[in-house]
Amino acid sequence: MSFNRFAANHRSDLRYYQARISVTQPTVRGQGRGVLAASHHFLAVDFQLGGMRATTERSYIQRLDRATEALQRALGRTSGSFGLARKLLNIYIRDCFYSRMLCSQYRLESIEPFLEVPLDSFVAKGLIAEAEQLGQFRRLPTWRTIKGLEREESDRFQSFASELAATRKHDRVHLDVTLWGARKS
Repeated sequence: MSFNRFAANHRSDLRYYQARISVTQPTVRGQGRGVLAASHHFLAVDFQLGGMRATTERSYIQRLDRATEALQRALGRTSGSFGLARKLLNIYIRDCFYSRMLCSQYRLESIEPFLEVPLDSFVAKGLIAEAEQLGQFRRLPTWRTIKGLEREESDRFQSFASELAATRKHDRVHLDVTLWGARKS
């Protein structure tokens, strides 16, 4: 069976698989009962991954905002914070973009410049450290928790991440590799 035929015949399986390997128990630790299952179901079934294709950052962010609100509702009042919903979506979309099969099936190649870096304490601390080195510490808010992350704070982190990534000649989504992935265990 060819690559494209397999991917087309197993889209649903691939989406569930990607949701399970992207959003794990440590990702949602301390966020409440049922959050992991609810996020997997939303990402694999309810979320319109193909609907994230966009030609401008503005239209991508508008789609991401709508998806964030929908995931917040799916997670419920106690667990559905903006910060957690946005983090889970950004991880999932990034990992779908990194997946050869899902990226090809959903034609996600064009959204790379618009993808956000998934924020968590490791990435936020890395961005704050980079801002300090550049003498721009005041540009970023103090990191509290993912549950306490508000939209305006997220926007400030993403704006700085875009500028930092540009100096490194890549898109901000890839900062996760160096800021989160390179941390000391």
